[in-house]
Amino acid sequence: MSVRVFGSEVRFDTPWALALLALVAIALALETRRESTRPVGMLFSSLGLLPRGHPSWRVRARWLLLPIRVLAVSALIVALASPTVVRAAFDVPAEGIDIVVALDGSSSMGGLDFGGEARLDASKRVLLEFLGRLTNDRVGVVLFSAEAMVLSPLTLDYGAAQRLVEPIRAGYPLRDGTAIGTGLATAVNVLRPSTARSKVIVLLTDGQNNTGDLQPLDAAQIAKLLGIRVYTIGAIPIGGPGTTDVDEALMRQISGLTGGQYYRASNATTLRDVYAQIATLEKARVGSRGFIETADASPPFIALGAALIVLELLLATTLFRRAP
Repeated sequence: MSVRVFGSEVRFDTPWALALLALVAIALALETRRESTRPVGMLFSSLGLLPRGHPSWRVRARWLLLPIRVLAVSALIVALASPTVVRAAFDVPAEGIDIVVALDGSSSMGGLDFGGEARLDASKRVLLEFLGRLTNDRVGVVLFSAEAMVLSPLTLDYGAAQRLVEPIRAGYPLRDGTAIGTGLATAVNVLRPSTARSKVIVLLTDGQNNTGDLQPLDAAQIAKLLGIRVYTIGAIPIGGPGTTDVDEALMRQISGLTGGQYYRASNATTLRDVYAQIATLEKARVGSRGFIETADASPPFIALGAALIVLELLLATTLFRRAP
C-alpha cells in the first residue's frame, strides 16, 4: 500500500495495522459521549454555601488531554504499519555484461581528419568516457595493428583500464599493419572463460585486413560458436568511402554472422552515440531489475507517540489533575 504525501511516495509494509485507527475513532466517540454525560459536582446541603464564579482555565482546558491521547495512539499505529519513504526508483541490468573493446592502433589511426582531431585520439577519448560510465559490467581492452595485445583483461576496475588506454599512440607500441582477424581472435580469447549472459566485442578499425595468420571471418565464426556478439565500427571521416580503406562489406559480414551490427563513425560525437546504442542494445538483451531506495519513516512516529503519552500523563497528574 502506498500514498503520496507532499509529493513523496510513502509505502506501508504492514498496512493492516492502519485498521486500528478505526478502533481509535470508536474509542474517541465513546469517550466524548461519556465525558458529556459525566455527573460533575459534590453534595452540599445548600448551593448558597458555594461561591458564585466561572470554571477556571484549567477546567476549561482539560479537554486537551483527549486529543493528545488520540494523537499519541494514532502515531504509534502509523509506526506499527511500517511506513517507508521512497527516495528513488531505478532499474539495473539483471546480469552484468562482459565487454571487450578491440581498438585499431595502426599508424593510419593518427590521421587528423576525424572531426578535426586524430582518429585514435578521438577514439581513445570516447572509450575513456565509456569506461567511466560503466557500473556493474566487466570490461577488457585489446589493442591491435599487425599484432594484438591484451591491454586489460575483464575487470570491474574501470580506473585501471582507463590508465592503460591513455598512453596508446598510433603505430606504437605494436608493429604497424591491420590484422583484424588477429585482433578479433585475441578479443575472443579474453571472453572465452566468461559465463556472462551477454558477451560482446566492440571492434573499431579504419582500414582493411592486410596481415595476420587468421582471417577475420574465421575469427568471427569462433565468436559465433562461443555465443559472442561482435559490433564493428568503421572510422570513416566525412567525405565518404573514398577517404578511407575500411572494408565495410567485411565489417557487416562479421557483425551479421555473430548477431551484432555495423556502424559508421565520422567523429567523436557519432562514435559516442554508437557506444551508447551498443550499451542500450545489450542491456535490453539481459533485461533489468527494479530497485527502490527507501528510508524508514517509523522512528519519528514512535518518538511522537511516546512524547505525547508522556505529555498527557504529566498534564493529567499536574495542571489538569481531577479532584476525587
